[in-house]
Amino acid sequence: MSTTALVLFTCFGFAAETAAPTEYRAGIESIATRELRSWLEFLASAELEGRDSGSRGYDTASRFIASMLAAMGVEPGAADGSFWQRFTLVTQERDSKAAALSMRVEGADPTTISLEGKVAVAASGAIDWKARWVFAGFGAGAAEDARDEFHGLAVAESVVLVVPRNANVEDGTLGARAAGARRIVVVSDRHARRGAGMRRRVALAHILEAETARAAGVEVVWISEEVADAILRSRSLSVSALRSSPETSRSFVFDDAEITLSVPIERSESATQNVVGRIPGSDPVLRDDAVVIGAHLDHVGRERDKIFFGADDDASGCVATLAAAKAFCANGRRPKRSVIVVFFGAEEKGLHGSRYYVDHPTVPLDRVAAMFNLDMVGRDEEREPRKDGEGKIVEEGESAADNVNSLHVVGSKRTSLEFDPWIQRINAAVGFDLEYDEDRVWRRSDQYNFAAHGVPVAFFFAGFHRDYHQPTDTVEKINWDKLERVTKLVYALAFEVADRTERLRRNRL
Repeated sequence: MSTTALVLFTCFGFAAETAAPTEYRAGIESIATRELRSWLEFLASAELEGRDSGSRGYDTASRFIASMLAAMGVEPGAADGSFWQRFTLVTQERDSKAAALSMRVEGADPTTISLEGKVAVAASGAIDWKARWVFAGFGAGAAEDARDEFHGLAVAESVVLVVPRNANVEDGTLGARAAGARRIVVVSDRHARRGAGMRRRVALAHILEAETARAAGVEVVWISEEVADAILRSRSLSVSALRSSPETSRSFVFDDAEITLSVPIERSESATQNVVGRIPGSDPVLRDDAVVIGAHLDHVGRERDKIFFGADDDASGCVATLAAAKAFCANGRRPKRSVIVVFFGAEEKGLHGSRYYVDHPTVPLDRVAAMFNLDMVGRDEEREPRKDGEGKIVEEGESAADNVNSLHVVGSKRTSLEFDPWIQRINAAVGFDLEYDEDRVWRRSDQYNFAAHGVPVAFFFAGFHRDYHQPTDTVEKINWDKLERVTKLVYALAFEVADRTERLRRNRL
C-alpha cells in the first residue's frame, strides 16, 4: 500500500488514492468517531426525554450544542448576538375523546358514534360540519366523478366523502380538491390510526397533508372503515361493496341522512429555538456570503413511560453538523465565505424551525451559496416489501445488509445543475453508493424551506428503517463508520463550495 493510500485510509476514510486537499486536510483529520459517539450518546440519552420542541429535554440539548460551539470557537450566529433564534410554536391538538359523528336517517332515531381512535384531522381549527354529504368516488377519479354526475352541483358547499380503492393510498384528496371540494372525508384506517391519540408524536404524513390542505384552503378528515360503514349503511352500502363493484362507484348525495361531524381542537403556544452559529469567512468581501449546514435537533419526545430517543433521527445529523463546525475551526485556513451552522427546532412538527429561519435569515438568502441538510445519516436503510390494496407485492424490500454503503442525495439535481457533479467528484474519493430516489422525502426535511426560496440544497439521508419514530431508535444501532464518512463528505463539499469565487448557478423549481 502506498503512503498516500495509507494517509487516506487512516485519516480521511476515502476509497480513492487521491490525497485530501491541503486546504482542508487538517479539518478532515479532526473528525473522529470517538467524538461523534460521545456527543450522540448524550443527545439520545434518557435524560433528554426525546428532545420534543419546547420541552426541558430539548432546551438542555440546545444548551449543550451552544456550549460545544462556543468551546470550538464558533461565533454566536443569531441576530441578537446569541446562539438562540427564538420563536413561538403554535400547536393544535384535537380532542379525540370528544370527537363524534351524529347521524339521523329519515324515519329513524339519531345515533352518535364516538370517534376516539378512529379519526385524524388536517384543518386550521375545530371541525364542526353540518352540511350535505356526497360520495365522490375513489380519490384520483373523484374530479371526473363529480363533474359527470353532479353537473355543476356545488361540491364546495358539501362534505365530500372519498373511498380510495387502494386502502394504502397516500393522498385520496387530489380528485376531490380538483372538483372544488373544501371539506373532504377520506376513508383510511392507516391514516386514522396514525393520527389518532397522538399528543406529542406527530405523524409526518399528516403534517405534509395538513400543509397542502391549509395552503389550498381545504380541510381534510380521515376516518376508519368502521365509521365509514356506519355512514354508508343509510344507503345499504359498505366500504368493501364500493371497492369491489364498479356499479357502486357512481357519485351520489346522502339525501335521506343528516350527518354532523365534530372534532374539537385545542390551541396552545410554547417557546422554542433554533441554535445558530457562525464561522466567519476569510475573504473580506465574500465573507458576507455563506454556506449553511443544518440538522434538526428535536425529536418526538415521550409517550407516558416510553422515550423516543431519536439516535438516528436526528441526533446523527446534529453530531455530524457539530463535527463539521469543529473541522472548520480546527482547519486553520478558513474558506472565503462564512459558514452558518443551524440546529433546527420543531422539524418533527412541520419544519417550523427552518421555516422560521428562512423568514428571519441571519444571512440574506440571496447570499447563501448552498444549504446542506443532514437528517438520519447514521443507519443502514431497511424497507419492508410494499403491497397494493390486494396484498400483492409491488416493490421488493431491502435489508440493512444491502445498504451498508448507500447514501441518498436529495435535491442537488433540482436546485443547481452544477451541484451534483461536484458531489459526484468528491464522493469518488469517499466511495458511497449514491441514490437519488427522492420523491418520498423531498418535502420531508428542512432543506425544503431553503429550496423554496431558490437556495441550492443537498439533503443527505441514509434511509428509513424499522426503528423510525420508535423508542428503539437507539445509540447502539448507529453505523459509526458511515456517520464519520458522511461528515467528512459534507465538510469537504461545504468547504469547497464556500471557498469557490463564483456561486453555484441556481435552477428554478
